[in-house]
Amino acid sequence: MKTIFSKIAKTVAIAAVAVSGLTFTNCTNLDEKAYTFIDPNTFYTTEEDFDAALNNAYHYFSRVFSDQRGTFFRLNLLTEEMAPNYRKEQPLLDVTNLWEEEINNVARTMANTWSRSYIAINDANIVLGRLEENGGNISDTAKKRLRGQALFIRGYSYYMLVRIYGACPIPTTYTQSIEGIEKPRESVDKVWEQIFKDLEEASTLLPPKGTAGYDVWRVSQGACWAALGDAYLYKATVQSPDGQRGGNTAELQKSKEYSKKVIDSGIYDLYSNFTDNFYYFNKNKNGIESVFDLQFMNFDSQGFGAGVDCGIGGNTSMTDANGDRYCGTYYNRCGFTEYYYKTFDPSDKRLDAILTDFYCKVSGNLRHYVYDHDLELFVVDETFGDFDASKNTNANYPYWSPESYAYHTLLNAKTIDNETTMAAIRNTQPGCNYTLIRYADVLLNYAEAANLLTAGDGLAELNKVHTRAGLPALGAMGQDAMDDAIIQEKLWEQGGEAKNYFTELRKGIIGDRVEPYVHQYHQDYAKNELVIPGVANSRRQLRFEYEMQFIPKKSFLWKIPQTDLDGAHGALEQTPDNAPLRAPKYK
Repeated sequence: MKTIFSKIAKTVAIAAVAVSGLTFTNCTNLDEKAYTFIDPNTFYTTEEDFDAALNNAYHYFSRVFSDQRGTFFRLNLLTEEMAPNYRKEQPLLDVTNLWEEEINNVARTMANTWSRSYIAINDANIVLGRLEENGGNISDTAKKRLRGQALFIRGYSYYMLVRIYGACPIPTTYTQSIEGIEKPRESVDKVWEQIFKDLEEASTLLPPKGTAGYDVWRVSQGACWAALGDAYLYKATVQSPDGQRGGNTAELQKSKEYSKKVIDSGIYDLYSNFTDNFYYFNKNKNGIESVFDLQFMNFDSQGFGAGVDCGIGGNTSMTDANGDRYCGTYYNRCGFTEYYYKTFDPSDKRLDAILTDFYCKVSGNLRHYVYDHDLELFVVDETFGDFDASKNTNANYPYWSPESYAYHTLLNAKTIDNETTMAAIRNTQPGCNYTLIRYADVLLNYAEAANLLTAGDGLAELNKVHTRAGLPALGAMGQDAMDDAIIQEKLWEQGGEAKNYFTELRKGIIGDRVEPYVHQYHQDYAKNELVIPGVANSRRQLRFEYEMQFIPKKSFLWKIPQTDLDGAHGALEQTPDNAPLRAPKYK
């Protein structure tokens, strides 16, 4: 027997539109029915029952972003800010597609984004439906809060889907079996209509963050407003013609108004120190700058799986200078590029979240590794510890893991832990939260919408983020120049957070930003230079085997994963091929 949960994920139209992984089981024969072990008429009767069902929706909503080498990982690698590292020369195109000519190949699409989003949507629909059917014994306050959270999860899940796939099914009722769940794609306009409807209703039902008796980690009214500000801004700009900065005036006005509601609430603020947003530097989760965090723990498979790919790698762990373990054993599969690093002002405090050195134990010896910005490689600090260059061992080799890795990227401290005791590290899963919406995001969204409506409006909000980074305030400028400044600020502020892909795509600049970066590193690849003579895996820029061959425009959409398409039994149409409307600049 398999759970309907795992079965539908493989076989059904909208990829795991499941009732509950804890409630239903089913055999593998599609002709058989699904049977429940719990009578829903007796289970969904108390607030605790509904909260348990809601937690399942939260869980799968979070898993869209936490999947190892999944959505979060891919979105970062599609921009110029991050690049992959490899154990071998294998390009791994299925994992790290940087706009190759096979971009229309369904095997290159976003893995698990579709399926996990629809699991979260169906779990939200369960809460919404059962509240209508069985919620008579629940207080009006509790019912509003349960409904509001479910609406946010559903609405934001559709927001993820529409940005990646465009048109998609819009189920608003839950399934009780595997029958009748094949649904066709609705129009993009209908998806946007559902997103705004869900988020707007949720904002009227949920209390402000910090309300007594309401957990601080839950979706709040401010999170709904912030999501609406972001969604209206995205729709207004992505649907405008290529080359146009603005968009639908009414939608820009809505974006500005909703972001202003968050600002005027007085609940949120910027941390004085940028790095306090991240668990590596500050153990305080759901803090003053968090509008909404996805919750993770570093045990019981509840960790931030995407962060596994951003650590040191191999079978070693980061330590402090004394050798006490404080970071789990992750993999250095991706990290910040030197190309991106050099876009910052050297005094920018956000560089502190890009690690340029670390300590670790190699073959029992404590070593200090420092990033060489010329070689673009981590090298050993030969002045630290008992390093002996005459001993040709891992522990005394001047380059990090030379036999098996080529570590040419910097480390993303936003996604890794910093624990103080071995007991605090229960497995290799990072326990840091992922802040889906930060207050800095809201300020920059407000500035962008305000400036596009009235030139120069929003400068104060832009400068709050800019000066927090230790940089001098920006002066008055023209509308286009300010728009450029806001987008650049977002690219610095949100680096490594899987947000800049959407910013660059909707503004129509992703090709212009990624193409020269790929070209530069392809030139390094073509030189076939070995940093370590005789060690093939030390070749610089292993990944950049090709020039950029596909130039994405605002209209770019990903393919539906083939397993989900097959499970639809003809109900779904595949996303049309993306046409490269502009030829690559570099031949």
